[in-house]
Formats: sequence, C-alpha cells, structure tokens
Amino acid sequence: ADTLRAKHGLNDLRGDSDAMEKLRQAVVLYARSPATVLIQGETGTGKELAAQAIHREGPRSLGANRPFVAVNCGAIAESLLESELFGHEEGAFTGARRGGHAGLFEAANRGTLFLDEIGEMPLSLQTRLLRVLEEREVVRVGGTRPVAINVRVISATHCDLESRVREGRFRADLFYRLAVLRMALPPLRERPADIS
Repeated sequence: ADTLRAKHGLNDLRGDSDAMEKLRQAVVLYARSPATVLIQGETGTGKELAAQAIHREGPRSLGANRPFVAVNCGAIAESLLESELFGHEEGAFTGARRGGHAGLFEAANRGTLFLDEIGEMPLSLQTRLLRVLEEREVVRVGGTRPVAINVRVISATHCDLESRVREGRFRADLFYRLAVLRMALPPLRERPADIS
C-alpha cells in the first residue's frame, strides 16, 4: 500500500480517440463530485491512472495536497487486509504494533482511498467496508473507539462485479454504494487510433 500523492493527472490519459476524449471528460466531471466511483477495465487499461486523475482534478487535492492512498485488495492476505485498511490497537493480535497503527482509511483522511481489485475483497471485510462507508467512521481492529473520517473511495475491478453479486460472492448493497458513478476503461485494441 502506498501513502502517496497522486503523481498522474489528466494529461497522462493519452490518446486522441473519441473513447479517450469521453474518458477525460468523465474524469473532470466525476472530480467535482464527492460520490464513490467504480472503475471497470481489463488489467493494464490504466485504472489507477484514471483514479489519480480524478483525485488530482478534484477539490480534495487542493490545499495541503491531500493524500491519495492506493491498496490492492487482491495482493494482501485476508488476515492482514483488515488491519491495513482499518488499523489496529496495540495487542489486537500477535505481532500488532506497539501503540497501535492507523489504517489506510485514516491515512487517506480528507483525500482519496483507491481500492484496486475490489472484487477480491473477502465477504467479511465487505461488511466492514460497507459500515465504514455508511457511518463515515472507522473502528480499529481490537478497538472500540470510532474515528471519524472524510474519505472519497474510488474502487477498481477487472472482473464482472455484477455477476459476482448474482453469485453471492459480492454484497449487492456494497456494490451499489461503491458504484454511484461508474467508468469503463476501453482496452487499446478497441481504440486502434491511439496505438501510435
């Protein structure tokens, strides 16, 4: 997971095709809204690039250069993902840091949290994520005190989340909460004019 500034902006979404022009327009439009965005596209289509551009274009990146925090939900073991996202209190589990540890939601406060490969998130964590989005507060693992957060969530997936919802592998209520705004990234083979 990277606690970073967003390095990429609108100019990094390259291509002169109509599809890319529409994509850039959507980035500018979505950047004005605080709503969640679900970015769908194959591996390599630039989902994190698009997320960074939305963050960079939006009011959240103004002021003290607000944080953009990215985490790949498919690359972290389930046992670690929970404490990575939500943080943990001292002694919450074997190996927990002394003094506890702020999670990525807290790290992204007043900025953007980018959840890549959201379709890989286990059901138990989907329930916790839904609660955080609804309550706008996070409780660390092993803790009881809620911490208020103001975070815009942008998530991305290469899989068909709607079919995962139908199969019962992804919560429908979480899907609708994450996909208030949607963006589909076209692969390069569908916009041959941009290959050069």
